[in-house]
Amino acid sequence: MQMIPIRVLNLQNRLNREGCRCYTVNEIMAILGVGRKAVYSLIRQKAFPSIQIGGIGYRIPKDTFDSWLHQKENGER
Repeated sequence: MQMIPIRVLNLQNRLNREGCRCYTVNEIMAILGVGRKAVYSLIRQKAFPSIQIGGIGYRIPKDTFDSWLHQKENGER
């Protein structure tokens, strides 16, 4: 049986939370399998809407991100 690191389990639990309407940068990193710089680059390019919250960081609305990802997966622009 393969052991899954606790931080991966914690992230999976956060991704499955009901009622949470936004992703964090760390969650987007996990979903896309990319690094922090790549996510911030997408945010700067306005690839999908994001909300900057003071010193906390960015939040990305799930509905618009999921739509953007679906379009990319289907080769749409």
